[in-house]
Amino acid sequence: MKKSKKLFSTFKHIPRLNFSILPTPLHNLDNLSNKWDRNLYCKRDDMTGFAFGGNKTRKLDYLIKDALNKGYDSIVTFGSNQSNWCRMTGAAGSVSGMDVHLILAGLKPEKPTANIKLDLLCGARIIHLDTEEEHLLEEAALEHVEKLKKEGYKPYYLAVGGSNAIGALGYVNAFCEILEFSEKTGICFSKIIVATGSSGTQAGLIAGQLISGWEGSVIGMSVSRKREEQEEKVLQVVMDTCQLLNIQCKTDIAKKFTTVDDNYLGEGYRINTKDCEKAIELFAREEGIFLDEVYTGKAAAGLIDYLNKGKIRKSENVLFLHTGGNIQLFE
Repeated sequence: MKKSKKLFSTFKHIPRLNFSILPTPLHNLDNLSNKWDRNLYCKRDDMTGFAFGGNKTRKLDYLIKDALNKGYDSIVTFGSNQSNWCRMTGAAGSVSGMDVHLILAGLKPEKPTANIKLDLLCGARIIHLDTEEEHLLEEAALEHVEKLKKEGYKPYYLAVGGSNAIGALGYVNAFCEILEFSEKTGICFSKIIVATGSSGTQAGLIAGQLISGWEGSVIGMSVSRKREEQEEKVLQVVMDTCQLLNIQCKTDIAKKFTTVDDNYLGEGYRINTKDCEKAIELFAREEGIFLDEVYTGKAAAGLIDYLNKGKIRKSENVLFLHTGGNIQLFE
């Protein structure tokens, strides 16, 4: 049995919506490949189509379906003021007939721009908090859930980034698409490089790897945490996802496949770096692909540094996963 079919059989029974236009394109990065004399490819999850696209739509396909199946009438989640996750959740909830309540980190801007403007356009109800502390935002979101319950609503709480076992199924599915591409073209990847933040995207890919037996490595370029903390966060979602799919997996085995590189994080989440700026400019000018300063720019900076340091061999095929987020450029 092909690896893609083996993997698909483990999650095909779980219902989902079809916000995402799938499969997303996967193509060679011709100019960058020529520049370094390497075989570089890009999986275009910035082109999932829904609400300006991005990786979160894959997660929302499963999460919103779960909420609707269980009879919830509203959604509560949180993120930064310019959260891609909140933008797409606002749209997904609205389209599905659910009220969306967003707890956003940062003061209310005088003029809404980029993602905040789109949140409002979709009808999301926004509460701004003057803090960047994730635990305080989470507490506020959970308090808002209880408030809505007392008012007679049935709110569905969504973890930031949709990064739980149900949401991670979106990237088990994405991994299936990557395997199908390889089976069809004969182009097999040795490395997948992706930005890792709330952890669900990388965790879904790793779960797909473990189930299918793919022998490459999924390298998460951290955009928000130090390596040890991020690896623990990713690992937990990997284990939860395997449990949801009734796949037996030992923690120590999954841990060996959980790789995070924090060398391109800079001073922290949403704090830009010079290498990130250079990577954004390079992708725009060489490939006509727009990255963002929070996620994909830092992941691309890692890819470029790997190329410059000879960490990618001529014999390898390397896949850069574009997770979207370029609305951030319009802040």
